[in-house]
Amino acid sequence: MKKSAFFAALLCAVSSGAYAASDVTLYGVVDGAVSVSKVKGQAARVGFDNGIWAGSRFGIKGNEDLGSGYNLGFILEQGFKTFSGDAMNSSKAFARQSTLSLSAPFGTFAAGRTGGLSSDCGTYNILHGSSLWTSYYSTGNIYGTFILSDRMDNVLLYNTPDMNGSTVHFMYSNGMGENGDEQKWSKDDHYYGVGYEYAKGRALFSAMWEMYDHKEHNLKSSQIFTMGGSYDFGSFSLYGAYQFAYRASRLPTYAFANELGPKGANQHGFSASIGVPVAGGTAKLQGNYGFGKIKEGSRDYSMYSIATAYEYPISKRTLFYSFAGYGQGKKAASSIGELNSWTISAGLSHSF
Repeated sequence: MKKSAFFAALLCAVSSGAYAASDVTLYGVVDGAVSVSKVKGQAARVGFDNGIWAGSRFGIKGNEDLGSGYNLGFILEQGFKTFSGDAMNSSKAFARQSTLSLSAPFGTFAAGRTGGLSSDCGTYNILHGSSLWTSYYSTGNIYGTFILSDRMDNVLLYNTPDMNGSTVHFMYSNGMGENGDEQKWSKDDHYYGVGYEYAKGRALFSAMWEMYDHKEHNLKSSQIFTMGGSYDFGSFSLYGAYQFAYRASRLPTYAFANELGPKGANQHGFSASIGVPVAGGTAKLQGNYGFGKIKEGSRDYSMYSIATAYEYPISKRTLFYSFAGYGQGKKAASSIGELNSWTISAGLSHSF
C-alpha cells in the first residue's frame, strides 16, 4: 500500500509537467592571478595562474517545478584556463559537474559527475573548517595537508531534507577509477560516503566518513574521517578542522597516488584559521599541520604550511584578492614539490 501511494504521488507530480514552470541559467566565473613562486631546489617562477580564488568556468543550470513539492534540476559545468582559453579537462565536455537531480519533500536525489563529500567541489560537498578552503595554493590551504576526495563519475547520492539546520548526506560512486564502471563490479574502484552537516545562524559544522575500495588497483580499502566547522562572532570568524586517514592510497596533493603499497598510509591532519573584516574586505590567516606513516617500509612524514590572504569585493560580481603562503614537508614528504614551496600572488575573480 505504501509503495502504491508513493508511485501514485510520483506519477501525479510528473503528469503535471505540462503545466510546470521551468528556468535555465547560464553562469560562470573568470578568475586569474599574477604570481611569484619557488619550489625547493628549483628556480623562482613569475607567471599567470588560472582560477586561483575560484576555478574559471562556464555552466548551464536548470530547474523545473513539477508541483506538489517536486523539482527536477540539472547542472552542466566545464572549467577553462583564463589566460589561454584551453579546457581544464579536454577529455570531458562537462568535467566540473554533470548532474541530474530530483528534489522532493522527502529529500534530494542526484546522479552524474560531481565532487565527493570532502572535495570542496560541486553542489554536494559539505567540507567546512577552513577560511581559505581549497582556494589559492596548496602551500597554505587545506588541500596541502588533508587527503580530500575529488570529482567522480557515476555518482548516486541522497540528501535528507533540512531538519532545523541538520542534513544527512549519502554518496556512492559506481566506478571512479580509470576504467569507470566498464568492468565487472568486483573490478571497479568504488567510493562510499556518509556525512552530517549543520548550518544554522552563525554556526557551520560537518563530519563525514569516506571509503575507497581500490578494487581496480588491488589495494586495501582506504577510510577517511573528516570534521570541521566555523563560527562567525561578528567582529571575526574562527575555523577549525581535523582529519584521520587510514590506509590512504595517496598523500595530500595526490602525491604518490597508488604508489604507497597495499597498506597505504595512516595520517592525521589539522587546520586552524581566522577571518577578520578589514577596510571593507576580509583578512585571513591559516595554519595547517599533518603527520603520518607510510606502512610499507615504515616511513614517517610530516608537513606544515601557513598562509595569509586579503579579499576585497570591488562590486557584487568582482573580487580582488592577494595571497602569500609557505609550506614545508619533512622526511618522506620532503620530495613533494607542492608541499615545499612559497607563493605570493594577486588577482581578480569575476562571476556572471
